[in-house]
This record gives sequence, C-alpha cells and structure tokens, in this order.
Amino acid sequence: MGYRTASRLAGICVLFALARTAHADEPSASDRHLAQSLFDQARALMDQGRYADACPRFADSERLDPGGGTLLNLALCYDKLGKLALAYDTYSEAISVAIAEHRHEREKFARDRVASLGPRLPRLTLKITDVPAGMEVRLDGANVPLSAWGTAMTVDPGEHVVEAIARDRAPWKAAINVAEGEAREVPIVWTLAAPPPPAVIAPTPAPPLSMPRPPPAPHVEKYRSATFYVLGTVAIASLAASAVTGGIAWSAHESAGQKCSGSTGFCADPTGVSDASRARTFAWVSTVTLGAGVIAGVVAFALPRNERVTVGAIPGGGAISLEGTWR
Repeated sequence: MGYRTASRLAGICVLFALARTAHADEPSASDRHLAQSLFDQARALMDQGRYADACPRFADSERLDPGGGTLLNLALCYDKLGKLALAYDTYSEAISVAIAEHRHEREKFARDRVASLGPRLPRLTLKITDVPAGMEVRLDGANVPLSAWGTAMTVDPGEHVVEAIARDRAPWKAAINVAEGEAREVPIVWTLAAPPPPAVIAPTPAPPLSMPRPPPAPHVEKYRSATFYVLGTVAIASLAASAVTGGIAWSAHESAGQKCSGSTGFCADPTGVSDASRARTFAWVSTVTLGAGVIAGVVAFALPRNERVTVGAIPGGGAISLEGTWR
C-alpha cells in the first residue's frame, strides 16, 4: 500500500514521455524466455482466481521483458485483487505504452478502467497543524514526503497505519480503515514526551556502631634460620656428589677386574692399571663427600628453631602489629 496523489494528469504525461519507444536495453534471449514462462504461469493462476500468486509473476515478467500486453494483465490482476490504487497507476502507465505502440484497443480498455476506478479510490489526507523539528511521517511503513502532507493521497481499500515521530514529542500512531470511494482526514495531534524521572540517589548508610574488640592473642611462629638452609644445601650437594663418584669408582673397579688378575695383584694391561687407579681415587672422593654430607645434615637438623611472636592490638578501630624475635 502506498500514497497516491489525487491528480494523475501530470503522471500520465510523464509516463507518455518516458514510454518504451526506443527499447534502448533489449532483453536477452534467456530473459525473454523466462518472462514468457512467468507470463504463462500468471495467466493460468489468474484463470483460477489466484490473483495474489499471479500478480508477482506478471510484475517479474514485465521487469524482464517490458510489453504493453503484460502491463495490462498486471493492471487487471491488481484490479481483481482489490489493489485499486495500484491498478489505477498501472492502467495509467499502460495508456502511455499503448499510445506509443499505436494499440488503440489496449488504450481504450485502459482508459475505461481508469475512468471506472477513479471514483472508487479511497483518499487519505494528513492534517498537520503543528510541525515540530525533525518530524517524519510514514504511511504503511513508507516515508511520506513533505510535499504530500495535506494532500489527498489515493490508497487501496482496507486498513492503513499512519505513524509520526519528532523531537521532544511522544511517537504518534493510528490505524485507519477506509472503504471504496471514502475520503478521510487524519489529524496528527502531538503530545509532549514525558520527561525522564528524576534520578533517585540512595542515602549513604551510616557505618554501624561497633563494640571495642579485645586484642588478639599473641601468635607464635617458629621458623628455621639461614644456617639451616645453608647446611641443608651442602648436605644434599655432598650426598649427590658421593653417589656420582661412587658410581664412577665402581665402574672403573669392574673394568680393572676384567683386565687384571685379582689373585696375584699383577696387571700387564696398562689400561687396567689406569682403571684400578681411577677406581681408588673416586672411591676416596665418594667416601669423603658422603661423610661431609652426613655431618652437614645432622648439624642442620640439630640447630634450634627460632621463634617470632606477633602481638596485634586494636586501639580505636585501628590495627597495630608488634613483632619480636627470640632465639
């Protein structure tokens, strides 16, 4: 549904001037084939009285391959569907095409239908006395230009929705039902937009009164001194070194045993002599590091643990920490 002006004379003249006489953009063969197929489908649907399905097919056929016959069938389909304003406009366009194509029968038929539909067209007039800043008007969702305000607009019979918006105004909306041949005025009456409610600032609640709390009991914490961690590190490192050197000594001893005679203590293989010497050296190092690790570990765990005493007090709501350390 859309708005239509009362006068059609200027529109017919413009359509006549723009009639498809030159056919500058000729449709392709595929477009003509599809247009013919849509036209045939639309004719069959219209013969069955299925105008709502037929009209879109006529419109697509006309778009693909414009022709006076298709245009007349589209106008007739709108006419049967009850879209009188749309049918009136399409018949008016068909008159221009028929004149350009010298099809007098089609011209006469279209003129007769225009004359018959004219008195039956409903008309709406938007009555606007107050035009605030940023005002916009819509009819059935389509924007109504300023030039059409206050002008009788032809519409199809049935219900139409008029909407208006503007700055500092509450949105306005009305549903208007018009019958064939009826003329209606639609006054748009604004109301000021309701101001936003004032912001409510909640009062800050007063802090609750608190009773004095007794000071907390002293907290005693025992901890190890730095000497413990130093000796512990020495013990771990020594034990690890003892394990490594002991493994090397054992490997060298086994190698020497395979190359030398264990019963006489004589070894003719120089590499066996070297292995036996290396085994004795690493065995001595393993024994020394093992002893050092054990001694460092025993001393570390034998050291007394230090104590840290923390006393908390709450005078006047504040917290004070007092720390002391005793060995």
